[in-house]
Amino acid sequence: MSKIYKKRVLPFDGNVLVKEKDEVEPDTIIAEMTHLGERPFIVNIASRLQIGFNEIGDYLTKKIGDYIEVREVIAERKKMAVNLVAHSPVSGVLEFISPASGNVVIREKVKEEEIGPVTVNCSKILNIEPESLKSYLNKKIGDIIEKSGEIASKPVFAGLGMEHCRSPIYGKIISIDLKKGTVTIKRPIEERRIDAYIKGFVKEIMPNRGAVIETEGELINGVFGFGGERHGILGEDIMILENYLKRNEFDDYKGNFKGIITPSINSYEFKDLFDDEISKGITKENNLGTTIILMSGFGDKKIDEILLKKLNEFIGIQVSIDGRTQIRAGARRPEIIIPL
Repeated sequence: MSKIYKKRVLPFDGNVLVKEKDEVEPDTIIAEMTHLGERPFIVNIASRLQIGFNEIGDYLTKKIGDYIEVREVIAERKKMAVNLVAHSPVSGVLEFISPASGNVVIREKVKEEEIGPVTVNCSKILNIEPESLKSYLNKKIGDIIEKSGEIASKPVFAGLGMEHCRSPIYGKIISIDLKKGTVTIKRPIEERRIDAYIKGFVKEIMPNRGAVIETEGELINGVFGFGGERHGILGEDIMILENYLKRNEFDDYKGNFKGIITPSINSYEFKDLFDDEISKGITKENNLGTTIILMSGFGDKKIDEILLKKLNEFIGIQVSIDGRTQIRAGARRPEIIIPL
């Protein structure tokens, strides 16, 4: 038995929901985040003002850290009787200035009302019957549209002009209602919650990102595995096989068990499921719902008797497993964690 530490970290800043010394279960949510994916926009100042790359600093009207509204002037130069200007394509913050390329980078900042969902009445804007909107749409459900992008358009003046229904936000079209003549858009966002994964207590807090969880117990590594983190009762939710896992058995087991600990599999039998992962030697979370841990590798092997005896000692105990594997640089082996 030894101390086991697991660092649980969000990919971006969020909210940490636990504090040091808190006791946690595997399914305790320790941190959560909403990531808007605010995009960088590159503006070629040198080209727009017709100057050398390293001259852009002389003509910028903004500095790093400044907030800029969409279409606001960010650089200008008077050339003879002509005033050359560069506008911001987005509302955001000036993040980077590059005299080596003549570019600046503006990172968009998303306002709460720009997340959506926002419903646009295109039939009213285009002055058409709701059910006829289908004939004028430029986008379909699932399409991404930029802010002010054309959702639908209608010819006017015998085709000499166009009227447009535009999106008020950047986002994905999530629904089209031909009874009302409306289109609903929502900005794609990433919501993430991370759990403790193991039973233990909070050893350390990483502000805005997560925590380190500590437990005492047994850590047993496998040779190769498939699927991500699961937790459950050993012998009930997570089964132990003494002989190699056959494909027809797996088809019966998946969905009924969270995990399978087996000595081996025949790689040819599982070629259609895992061939790409086997050949690359890097496995990940999958949508099969069942994690597989190979204790001896590939082939038709039986489980080691000493290992089997050890695992059987923990039947009925809640364990955590992770089948993700990386056999190249930054090696990672599948694991079974048994808190005691």
